[in-house]
Amino acid sequence: MEKQEQVTSAEQQYLWAVGLDTDSFPPNSLINNRYRVVSSQIVVDTDAFALPELPLEFPTYVVSYLKLSRLNLHLPRPYSLLLIGEELNISEIFLLENVPIAPQGHLHPTITAAWEQASALRQVNLLWQVLGLWQPLAEHNMTRTLLNPDLVRVDGMWVRLLELQADVAAVQVAQLGDLWVQWIDMAKPEIAEPIAEFFYSLGRGEYDVKSAIAYLDQLARKVMEAQPLTVRIASATDVGLQREHNEDACYPDIKRQKRSGQSEDLKDRLAIVCDGLGGHEGGEVASSLAIKTLEQQLKTLLHQAENDPDFSAQGFVAQLEMATRVVNNQIVAINDQQQRQAQQRMGTTLVMAVMPRPHGKMSNEVYVVHVGDSRLYCITPQNIRQVTLDDDVATRETTLGYNFYAYSSQRIDGGALIQALGTRGSDMLAPRVQRFFIDADCLLMLCSDGLSDFDRVDQIYADHLLPILTENKPLDRSCQDLIDKANELNGHDNTTLALMRCRFAPPDLEEDQLSEGSFGEAGLQAEDTENSHNGDTAGDEQQDLVTEPAGALANIEVDGIGATDGDEALGDEVKTELAVPKQTNNAFIVVLILIALLLGSGLAAWQVPQVRGWLQQQLPKSSR
Repeated sequence: MEKQEQVTSAEQQYLWAVGLDTDSFPPNSLINNRYRVVSSQIVVDTDAFALPELPLEFPTYVVSYLKLSRLNLHLPRPYSLLLIGEELNISEIFLLENVPIAPQGHLHPTITAAWEQASALRQVNLLWQVLGLWQPLAEHNMTRTLLNPDLVRVDGMWVRLLELQADVAAVQVAQLGDLWVQWIDMAKPEIAEPIAEFFYSLGRGEYDVKSAIAYLDQLARKVMEAQPLTVRIASATDVGLQREHNEDACYPDIKRQKRSGQSEDLKDRLAIVCDGLGGHEGGEVASSLAIKTLEQQLKTLLHQAENDPDFSAQGFVAQLEMATRVVNNQIVAINDQQQRQAQQRMGTTLVMAVMPRPHGKMSNEVYVVHVGDSRLYCITPQNIRQVTLDDDVATRETTLGYNFYAYSSQRIDGGALIQALGTRGSDMLAPRVQRFFIDADCLLMLCSDGLSDFDRVDQIYADHLLPILTENKPLDRSCQDLIDKANELNGHDNTTLALMRCRFAPPDLEEDQLSEGSFGEAGLQAEDTENSHNGDTAGDEQQDLVTEPAGALANIEVDGIGATDGDEALGDEVKTELAVPKQTNNAFIVVLILIALLLGSGLAAWQVPQVRGWLQQQLPKSSR
């Protein structure tokens, strides 16, 4: 059993000091009259509200750290670079944040120690994560890091690197096999034989990185055949305390929280949060359209995954990227049709978690699709980790190697989005798809920035997020509690979230029965709230806006678009002129369409997606 180290909102931010001379700076001493040495190379910033010190130019190795900081789940991020001494006797102390140091101030265990204590599923997962880091580190000649167990640490179910070491000679992935073969005796019985074969084959050079990852994919799925995994999902959305309209949307829809009312292909396998941009009606249309389109596409994709004998992670990632581009194309088409320009163009952020069942069997794989600044967090009894990385100017400046994040985030446009669905063509869209394995009970939380702004998620971890997992709190009540907390702490924006609770245990039938009734009441309350804010016209009518897919488009590097979230520069005053057919006006619309046909403009009318979709629904087949 792992020791549970709970995070508190008052925890200190520990830094790792690369190049620190421990003889010159013993424990409790100060570096530059600011950084207090805790022990060895662990330090604390005593003036965390002041910007850290930086030199005028960054060494090459620092730029590599900055670029690799996009791997925020696993790698540290540069915090400061100190120059100690004078003239020819200057030494560098490189401070790193986001490091594998526990809240109590000690290092997390090495991968060797953690692997020995881990379950079979986690043993496979840890190896899988190390192999996943090989290619990005190789691009910066840093793969030697993965061969040093002291630098590869384990924090809960995550592999995290303490610092990076440059390659001084050629490094081959086969060297991992030579290292790991020493762990054979520590492998759990259910995987001992296949793991031993894998280690020796890897050491002999029979695998490259891609094929080695594929082998571990298959091994993880085989281990999962004997593991019960129960996933339950709930979502909620709220207008907040200062906005007049709610531009967010989520899946499961607030009116369809009951599992019995959800599609069998999507039940317990899909959660989505979208934060609309473009003001009232614009943002609402974009986020609602994104949810409905993705729901339709994921039904097909997840059904195919269950029945495809050649299912592969790479293929599924490509399909998720394509689905995201289809949504983007549809919103772009509406923007173009309505001649919306610049910040008047409506759009939406997207964060989506998908759990396919390859070959019809339960899997512990999670795929996360992300565009914008809505986030996904993974909560465990040991920690809370932000899985996604915001698509904003500050993050882009850091991961391009231009500046440290503390400085990039101080820019006046630091929080401006560099991409969102619908603002530009799909040739300029770069959705990010991440994949990871869960190997223990956890809670995945998807949320808009109405909750995550000002680091509120980290602050509420112990009192409001951890109990959902450890005390088995009902998900619908938990969603409402988090909405209330977001309004108390923030309240300046709409708040939307989806909770995806994953437990390695059989389903609790009593809990499911209670949830059916509870979700029903919550859904009615949510519907009443939505109607009071938005009227009864914004929901199901958006389904007629779905247009034909525009096909696959290349993924290229994304540049800034200057768009900001709805609570920043786009404003609430933008009005959409999208004409959505209503059942009460059917006769009137028929008359208008007949007049248009008689006047010779029928072809133009047919090209309008709303008209075409409505006609296909209303006219008999013989008349189409």
